[in-house]
Amino acid sequence: MKTVLASDLNPIQTNAWLCGGVAPRPIAFASTVDVEGRRNLAPFSFFNAFGSNPPMVAFGPNRRGRDGTVKHTYLNAEATREFVIAAVSYDMVQQMNIASAEYGDGVDEFLKSGFTPAPARFVKPALVAESPFQMECKLSQVVDLGGKAGSGIMLIGEVLCFHAKEEVLTDGLPDTRKLDLVGRAGGAFYARAAGDALFEVAKPAGQPIGWEALPALLKESHLLTANDLGRLANSAALPDLGAMERRAGDPSAPESIEEAIHLALRREDLDEAWRLVGLRLKA
Repeated sequence: MKTVLASDLNPIQTNAWLCGGVAPRPIAFASTVDVEGRRNLAPFSFFNAFGSNPPMVAFGPNRRGRDGTVKHTYLNAEATREFVIAAVSYDMVQQMNIASAEYGDGVDEFLKSGFTPAPARFVKPALVAESPFQMECKLSQVVDLGGKAGSGIMLIGEVLCFHAKEEVLTDGLPDTRKLDLVGRAGGAFYARAAGDALFEVAKPAGQPIGWEALPALLKESHLLTANDLGRLANSAALPDLGAMERRAGDPSAPESIEEAIHLALRREDLDEAWRLVGLRLKA
């Protein structure tokens, strides 16, 4: 494994390590206005949610790497104490990319990028009509993380209300499978949260048996993956493996049984996987 000291890197190299390894990152498409009411729209991928009571989000319109100056988004939000965060769906990517460029003071990125401004309910910055999910926020706190070129500035905001298009809701809540959101990765790469890129992992109900409870021969297997073993180790209880019975058509060779365990886990058939584990211990 390669180890690099952050203190040995220049800001450009540091940014490449951060953005390449901390990925994919959700995108905050931030809508703000200045004190004269002029609109601004820009995407930022140093962004996440940080609590639900009260609902808090934060994003980073960081200082420019070349000279340490601050961006219009920061100036606007700091002056008006308001902003809107719009999620970015796959259909919005190319227009969003237009808004990511630097423009002069007073330039309206809604016009530049072709997005449609829509009135918000509680704040002055506009909603992005094309976005499937949005949040109106009031600025709670500004954290300057260095004051140098490339340093972070964290804008922490309290969410006043959520907006979501009806077609992305299931049982009244946002459905990841319908949102088709994109995230930022390293370099010019993005990730799309849709189709085969999405998968479900059920959170353990109570305390799982844990890795240490798995039979040693399973952990020594060359066929079972770490995810296979993790799925077994997430079980709520260890079955009575000695009571597992062979059925007609079951494989007999150890490697064949392990392959069958792998396939059962891919089908999410945990009971069958454990039954086969019992057979493997007897093989």
